[in-house]
Amino acid sequence: MDSIMIKRNVDTFSVYNGFVDKFIKDANASFIKVYIYIVRHSDNKDGLTYEKIAHDTGLLKSDVVSSLKFWHENGAITLDNNTLTINKISISQDDSTTTTQVEPEVSEEMLFQPSTSVSSSYKGAEVVKTVNSDQKLANLFMLVSQILNKNLNTNDYKIIYSFIDYLKLPEQVIIILFEYCVSCGKTNMRYIEKIAYSWADNGIVTPEQANKFVKNSNKEQSILTTYKKNFRISGREFTRTEEKMLLSWLNEYKADEELIMRAYDSTVMNTGKVSFKYMDAIIKNEMESKNTKQTHKLSSNIEKSKFRNYPKDKTIGDAERQAIERMMLKFGGEDDAVNE
Repeated sequence: MDSIMIKRNVDTFSVYNGFVDKFIKDANASFIKVYIYIVRHSDNKDGLTYEKIAHDTGLLKSDVVSSLKFWHENGAITLDNNTLTINKISISQDDSTTTTQVEPEVSEEMLFQPSTSVSSSYKGAEVVKTVNSDQKLANLFMLVSQILNKNLNTNDYKIIYSFIDYLKLPEQVIIILFEYCVSCGKTNMRYIEKIAYSWADNGIVTPEQANKFVKNSNKEQSILTTYKKNFRISGREFTRTEEKMLLSWLNEYKADEELIMRAYDSTVMNTGKVSFKYMDAIIKNEMESKNTKQTHKLSSNIEKSKFRNYPKDKTIGDAERQAIERMMLKFGGEDDAVNE
């Protein structure tokens, strides 16, 4: 076949050579489709949603999420809160691997989100006027300002007002929300907005539900802090996967601290590092072995409880012993008699 001459028109966008060289052969076609789409729309100031990408590419939303995770993990993009950065990809001459450094794992709620939100549809002047004309609202906004220890700007007003007008969160829930975020050291309004939407999506809409969430979250955080210290981890937080593993050991497998620390010691001795996958294998094996032993013990106890295995008891008198032996001979034969 004759060679194809390629010409470039003005209305084009570019993809890094390294991306094509590394991924064009083995990467999932749907993943490549999503990557090309986001590069094409990288100058979109309004941001993109999962739904928009899924609709325009003809993919499922779950496929879009998987694609973005894949490109993040392989260094083609970096996902950080509501920002997606397209990374430069270069190929090393030895093994044709990317030299882009992959960022730590991110949770799904941190993935690609629009730079705008419902709050952007409100007009700042109107929101401020509405709040100031309602004493109850004015008091709420003043309290939020005190919790955040800062003066609220117009954008803050719009975001907080969306919690009331759009999410329909009660005043007390909003107060608990801000107190919780501040206690976690998170005062960025966009972060707080994300938590508010998460609460609403998960049905946390009453003070009781909000307080329960905060209590459970604080308990988990206390556990994570304790084990971070026990594992001598510094300079970084647990990844989402590590958190899930640790909490599953405690909640699902009911492993105690002694077992977890024994697994930690064994892991460090054998691998020279804190490998959660290695610890996970040790703990799962230990718990399965423990459950198997308990099953055998239970089975053994059931067998020993049969009357034919009635032990010798020096407190039983001769008359009683003879009566028992006659009974056993009647129903089971001589082998079933009480041990002499």
